Amino acid sequence: MKSLFTKHLLFLVLTVLFKSAFADQNKESNSESEYQQARNLIDSINYYFNVDQEKYNQLSADFEALEYEHLADSAFRQLIVDRTEFLRRKFYYQEAIPILTHSIQIAKEKNDTSSMALFYKMLSTHYFHTDKHDSANAQLNRAYNLYDYLGNKAELGIIDIRRARIAYTLGNYENAVRYSFKALELNEEAGDEQKMAISYLQLGNTYLYLANYKDSKKYFELASELFKRSNYDYGYFEAFSNIGLVDIKEERYRSGMSKQFAALDYFLSEEYSIDAGESYNFLTQGYFELQIYDSCLYYIALAKQQFEKSRYQPGLCEAYLNEVKVFFAKKQFERALTSALYCYNIATENSYTEIEELVNLELYKIYKALNNHQKSYQHLEQYVSIKDSLDFNFQSLYNDAMKYQLAAEEAQLEQQIAEERAQLQAERGKKTRQQLLVTIVVAIISLISLFVSIFYTIKNRKLNKSLSVQGERLATELKEKESLLSEIHHRVKNNLQVISSMLSLQTQYLANDPLKKLVEDCKGRITSMSLIHESLYKKQDFKEALFSSYIKELLPRLVETYGTDEGKIQLIMELEPIKLSLDESVPCGLIINEIITNSLKHGFPDGKEGKIIIELKQKGQTVNLNISDNGVGLEEDETYNSNDSFGFLLIEILASQLEAELTIKTLKGFAYHLKWESKLVERIS
Repeated sequence: MKSLFTKHLLFLVLTVLFKSAFADQNKESNSESEYQQARNLIDSINYYFNVDQEKYNQLSADFEALEYEHLADSAFRQLIVDRTEFLRRKFYYQEAIPILTHSIQIAKEKNDTSSMALFYKMLSTHYFHTDKHDSANAQLNRAYNLYDYLGNKAELGIIDIRRARIAYTLGNYENAVRYSFKALELNEEAGDEQKMAISYLQLGNTYLYLANYKDSKKYFELASELFKRSNYDYGYFEAFSNIGLVDIKEERYRSGMSKQFAALDYFLSEEYSIDAGESYNFLTQGYFELQIYDSCLYYIALAKQQFEKSRYQPGLCEAYLNEVKVFFAKKQFERALTSALYCYNIATENSYTEIEELVNLELYKIYKALNNHQKSYQHLEQYVSIKDSLDFNFQSLYNDAMKYQLAAEEAQLEQQIAEERAQLQAERGKKTRQQLLVTIVVAIISLISLFVSIFYTIKNRKLNKSLSVQGERLATELKEKESLLSEIHHRVKNNLQVISSMLSLQTQYLANDPLKKLVEDCKGRITSMSLIHESLYKKQDFKEALFSSYIKELLPRLVETYGTDEGKIQLIMELEPIKLSLDESVPCGLIINEIITNSLKHGFPDGKEGKIIIELKQKGQTVNLNISDNGVGLEEDETYNSNDSFGFLLIEILASQLEAELTIKTLKGFAYHLKWESKLVERIS
């Protein structure tokens, strides 16, 4: 009885297993069949895309009605990717959005987290290309949370790259820099070369915007090498094209343009219309700088074709802006106006703020050339307004970029050290039999080193003691020399004041007014030099003067000297705290003295009200000094001649001594601009 029960039980178990296996096989067979049917349907949709619109619409509806519950998750993802990527390549972004939205809902029902994350990421791309940046960011955040849950650091890096791109498009450059370096860190940690290359590409774009062409080219070259190693042709030629753009920016026009032609061959053959249009725009920039305007117009027309084909409005807007510049350079102002207005309409409708700023500047110049002063002024106001709204600290952004770069390099170095440690431990495991011998050798060497170190320690102590004595002696001598230098500056300042007092006494015995005026001018120049030496002997390092403090002290004295009514003449000083050497301070101080004196004496006759503006700014090693007033200036038919005025002649001589570029404008007051490369420039934070 027991044996019979066992046989029946075994038969029942085998029957269940057989049916289960048959059902799984049948289910798998059905899944493969459904996948192949969907695959064939996608091929048909792609075929009829430009052949039969009615057939295409019917097949597209059939695809959207498909059921996916029997498909494996990977097969489901592949179908949706193939369908929507075709639409993306054909620039039909709006048509892809509902497909991806529906697919996300299906993935939720299937509990398919990987598909959900992928579809959210793809959906953000289509929103981005339709200028819906908030929606694009929202989809990226959803994808980021899912990939974080899955622990996929490479995909997290890609999402941060796309966040950087959106931030860059919206003008949030600080966030663009932060996301770029965060993406690089994640992709390096994941070890995905292709995604690391994309990170380098974005960093190259960031440094290109900062006009740091050296670092920009470095990252573009790193990206091209990694793209080439991972056999990603599109990425390689995109990086190669950007290297060509850097060459054009650095005035290596022929080299940069040859790279654009090489990249264009690939973009056109693979129908990457947006990238081809961008390369045409880059070529236009090169030919414009070479003043070959007919070639510019030829490549602008080709760029327009590609951007109209891809519906890429920012690129089209930039092509029209390039056309405006070419027509203006050819003095075809009416044609320039037509292109500028078209560009202006696109930029304002789509909120392309940076292009809107540039086209307003071009419209200002065009209307000015056409003598339409009202519209010229309107666009100048718009340009200034937009520029002020976009104003931000380039140096701060560059510092942030360098901070993130150093952090990324430090993280990479730590990772490299960790890998070397792991390798060292593995090697130690293979050499356990040699450890005893190594230990004995190390002990002997250590003992020898100990004796040697003791010997040199005693010797170094004696040497340190001798050096300490010499150091104290040198410090004393340095202090004495610094005191002497301070005394020299003090005495020079006092001597200059004595000379000034003597001149003041002498003027009491002069009846000739022009001669008195000449003596007073000399006194002003002596006072200017005296203040420079005074600022030097008050410093602690006795090497350089804080020039902005000197200006703040000089100007009120000049106002007092010439008896100017402070209620009528407004002094506006916009001064960065810059240090200059004595060789620069003296001529620069005398230039300021001459210009301000001239404004106070001649710029505001008969009690005329006005203002005098002085700006001192620094960028890198370049010092910019701007001094202007809104006084009477010169009439349109009048010109100044340095040979007719000692003051103008002195200003030109002193500017030459500084090796500075000097520009003087004389309408509606006087405006002086000096720019020179300083051998000692220090900006105080």
